[in-house]
Amino acid sequence: MDIRTLAAADLPACSDLAESRSWPREPPKWTLLHQVGRVFGVPAPDGDGLAATAALVTFGSVASISMVLVAPRYERRGLGRAITAHAVAAAGEAVVWLHASTSGRPLYESMGFVEDGGCQGHVGRFVDDGGPGAAPGALADVLPLDRAAHGVDRTVLLESLGTPFVVEGGFTFGTDLGHVTVLGPVVAETEDQAKALIRGAARTVPGEVRVDPDFRFPALTAWVRERGLIPGPPAPRLVLDGRPLPGDGGKRFAPFTRAVG
Repeated sequence: MDIRTLAAADLPACSDLAESRSWPREPPKWTLLHQVGRVFGVPAPDGDGLAATAALVTFGSVASISMVLVAPRYERRGLGRAITAHAVAAAGEAVVWLHASTSGRPLYESMGFVEDGGCQGHVGRFVDDGGPGAAPGALADVLPLDRAAHGVDRTVLLESLGTPFVVEGGFTFGTDLGHVTVLGPVVAETEDQAKALIRGAARTVPGEVRVDPDFRFPALTAWVRERGLIPGPPAPRLVLDGRPLPGDGGKRFAPFTRAVG
């Protein structure tokens, strides 16, 4: 099977494939994944775009797999398994995790992935409750906070996200992905700090926002819904062979995206 590492010129075909699966096109996300990681693709045998994709992003001892997509006309030919296995092999000795859809979960579990928490996406126009909000701050101040929460150096990612919103001991970003502004990662010491971070970032966004509260924080999830954001399907996080993820999970209130955490 011809699995290639894609170049920037291939990214429009990635968006085309996503659209064929009723996913958002999200060119900024594909560009970011290409910049901070590797995007793999299988050229379609009929010459029309890509038959399959997967993205791999590695930070030190941890790697995430995302955007595992197969064109509808090439389903049930083993492409999803093959390109996922290719990404796992490329991750080497890193602890590999991913967020699974309902349809994809059986495949990943058959490959040795084990559930380890997860998150749930919420999208909509933020209805402000008037509480305290975080203010813009300096990137240098949030790098050690992110490292403590995630256990690895993710500077290359955070440098791509713009200006952080900060509170004492916590931060988030508001990143425009074209159709929605993602609020995350949300790293904080308390739930009240997480709320202040979400408020601060959301107040700068004229359109819809997205935040994916971690399963660990059901009260934050309820608050996000009270603020007008509509829940999507839950996204369990699976870790290959059930290996422990580094960092302090109690500070990870929401990922940046399901693709990179």
